[in-house]
Amino acid sequence: MSTLTRDGSGVIRSAVRITENVCALPAVATQDWCDQAAAALLPLCPPAIAAVFIGQIDPTGSIVRRDATGAAGCYVAEVATTLGGGARSAVSVLAIEPSDASLTRVRTNLDQARHLSWAPGDLVGSGARAGTPEYFGLPADYGSTPLGQRWDSVRSAGMLLGVVALGRDIRPAGRALVVEIAHTGGLRSDLGPHADALLAVLPALARRANMAIGQDQTDSTQWITSREQVILRHLLLGKSVREIADELGRSPHTVHDHVKSLHRKLNASSRGELVARALGHVEPKPMLNDDHAPARQAAPSIN
Repeated sequence: MSTLTRDGSGVIRSAVRITENVCALPAVATQDWCDQAAAALLPLCPPAIAAVFIGQIDPTGSIVRRDATGAAGCYVAEVATTLGGGARSAVSVLAIEPSDASLTRVRTNLDQARHLSWAPGDLVGSGARAGTPEYFGLPADYGSTPLGQRWDSVRSAGMLLGVVALGRDIRPAGRALVVEIAHTGGLRSDLGPHADALLAVLPALARRANMAIGQDQTDSTQWITSREQVILRHLLLGKSVREIADELGRSPHTVHDHVKSLHRKLNASSRGELVARALGHVEPKPMLNDDHAPARQAAPSIN
């Protein structure tokens, strides 16, 4: 019987909450998709900082290609309240600002790494592995290892590592989603049960990543920008281009250009297909190169 199965409280609830967070991740490739994926994992062992990497790696951990890197963090604070007519205090989990220096350094260190500093091993199909650094062959005191040095800006009380193949095995070098989570709670704790929970949610995270980004290598410059995300949210509410332009204080032609870009990036030929794709109701269609591209559709109306 696994540690996760034996646990009757916090870890299982955390796994359920993480699964809910994963299901709420964008169904399309946004520039901050990995940041959002990292944030979705934070309930696992707060306070924590999580990093998510998508790219091509081999079983030894060598990074052949990187598509995207993201990071997110949270801390636990005692918050004063006045509910019930008297002063009280409650413990709350609060998000670290995305521009925080520690998150920036974690994101940059992983983005510049040529090796994970740990070996994920062979992963076939959508197989996954998760555990503490010791599980992946690192010493219990991993601070002096390249992994610990990469996370030296974070005062860690333990780490969890995870990896899941994205559609194909990683032999000799395939695409994968990598997770590194540093528990920053001060006292070193047993993260074994949390590793079981991470392993349980990794396949769901891989499915969401494949839906949003696809199983093949992608050019992140073609991912949806923050401005296009805003436009897309308004389109999902059924607003017309003119209504969006009025609400955002932009010209209809500027908004129209963003809509055309969304159609191109999501490979959608109609507004209905664009909405269905954004909501995750249809699988992404492969983009065709110019030699085999179908006839271009008429630009959507700006009305």
